Amino acid sequence: MMPAMSTVQEIETAIQKLPEPQLAELVAWLEQFRAPRATPATAENWLEHARGAAQPGVTTAQIMKLTRGEP
Repeated sequence: MMPAMSTVQEIETAIQKLPEPQLAELVAWLEQFRAPRATPATAENWLEHARGAAQPGVTTAQIMKLTRGEP
């Protein structure tokens, strides 16, 4: 069982003991975790993320009805 870590110093010490593959996995996770915090939410960012996310065959008229709350 892994001991509980409650301080940055304890976490740093544990990270120093990680084998390279696990360290690379942690780095990737930290980058993904931090990305939303580092990039301010803008309309452009939202549009870039949303682009291409619609389901095939859905029309603009159907989307507009949905956003208006129409049946």
